Amino acid sequence: MAKYQKPVLFYQGNCGNDAARVALVSVSVESALLGYGVEIYHKVLSQLEKKYNCSLYDCYKHPECLNEILKTLPRNSRYKITQSIRNGLEEFSYVKPVSKFLDTLDS
Repeated sequence: MAKYQKPVLFYQGNCGNDAARVALVSVSVESALLGYGVEIYHKVLSQLEKKYNCSLYDCYKHPECLNEILKTLPRNSRYKITQSIRNGLEEFSYVKPVSKFLDTLDS
């Protein structure tokens, strides 16, 4: 019987390349925003660019920027988008940077 092994994608050793995690988080955020509506998607991207000079890809390392933009949305919208992001990343929450990203969204 094969022993359970974490996916290589999330290797926690000396591998400094976290491009796969950046892409995973970015796609989850993008999907959640688009799931709520194209207008919200464009509004969030525009605000990220305008306020923080960053994109969705930068949100992985700076989730506080996304969190601040989401706080400007109506409470119900913010909750649904955050919940959708959390659902999309739930199975990867054992990875410390992903867990930190999710915790920052909840603050």
